[in-house]
Amino acid sequence: MVVVPLSESGDWEQGATDAADAGDRTKGLTMTTFDLRHTDSTAHRFQWESFVGVAVVIAMATVVITGQPGEIGSDMQAAVRSAFGFMFTSPVSLTLIAGVFALEWFLPARPEQRGFSPSVVFDALYLVVHRPMGIVLIAAATQPLRDLLAEHAGFLVVDSSSEIPMLILLVLGVAIGDFVLWFSHMVRHKVPFFWRFHMIHHSQTRMSIFTASRDHPLDSLIESLIMMVPLFFLFPSLVEDARALTLYGLGVTWFIRFTHSNVKTNLGPLRYILVTPQSHRIHHSSEPEHWNSNYANIFCWDRLFGMQHPDDQTYPTTGVNDLDFPEPSSFAPTEFLRCFVRQMIFPFDTGAVRRATHGSPHAPDVAEESLHGSDTRWDGDRG
Repeated sequence: MVVVPLSESGDWEQGATDAADAGDRTKGLTMTTFDLRHTDSTAHRFQWESFVGVAVVIAMATVVITGQPGEIGSDMQAAVRSAFGFMFTSPVSLTLIAGVFALEWFLPARPEQRGFSPSVVFDALYLVVHRPMGIVLIAAATQPLRDLLAEHAGFLVVDSSSEIPMLILLVLGVAIGDFVLWFSHMVRHKVPFFWRFHMIHHSQTRMSIFTASRDHPLDSLIESLIMMVPLFFLFPSLVEDARALTLYGLGVTWFIRFTHSNVKTNLGPLRYILVTPQSHRIHHSSEPEHWNSNYANIFCWDRLFGMQHPDDQTYPTTGVNDLDFPEPSSFAPTEFLRCFVRQMIFPFDTGAVRRATHGSPHAPDVAEESLHGSDTRWDGDRG
């Protein structure tokens, strides 16, 4: 057994290579090492990661194209039902799931996290249980918000969007929608009350294709409401188009699943345009040097605003600073139920929040006594 150290630059792969050069190439690695099968030459890795990047872009486009607007209901409820059906029964969708699973197995970012574990299966159940909860909350809140904006701020709506061809409108909507999503994401980190709920998403220590589903319903609601306001004013016709919104949601959903997966790739040169599993793992990092960076979801807005972390090779550990954070230790249904309930109430437990943020810039003020206390003040940001 060979313990592979970090290199001076903090790069796992380089550390593995250094140890191999010392004569231990044929021995196994501990759980804290990279799999040496993937320490190819720089040129070979560049070609492979570029290929993965192109394949992912094609796959995301395929999801949108095969979603077929004609098969998606014109009203929001019908659109949501058809989208769920597409996600769980479509051959394209199932093929994408199998493809990401294969990448996680043969090209793992952290080999010790390959395969299924209770926490990975728990995140898969989040997709089944949490998503309907989030959709109900969002559907219940967005229409009243639209009505409120139309009544009191309708004069700010850009009416010309209805004259733009839908294809161009959709492209603009994707770009601007992703920018607004980036902004929403950053706000949910920097506003202490919002971070309490978003912290649930960052609690996973074993990143996988299902990690993107680990969201508190109120975090999803906050995200949607922050996004809805600018989109309503800029693209009212797009916001009212259930089919366009659903197609956009399908493409974004599957790309985000990929960037949360345990896949070792930075997509080669596409990393300068798109978010990658490597860059988003940096965002989820438990290491302080990675905090306050890489907030983007599809396009690298962070590069424009100086918030992109320069490290594009490291695959750090993830999670929050709380060894007692509720995570399932077995596959027992009662254990899953216990952890789900505890995670839902976690943001309302100030003591638990304090433990999870101890030592980080999100640590609450020592005078804070409860979520509803008069001095609920947090200092700093966490990325």
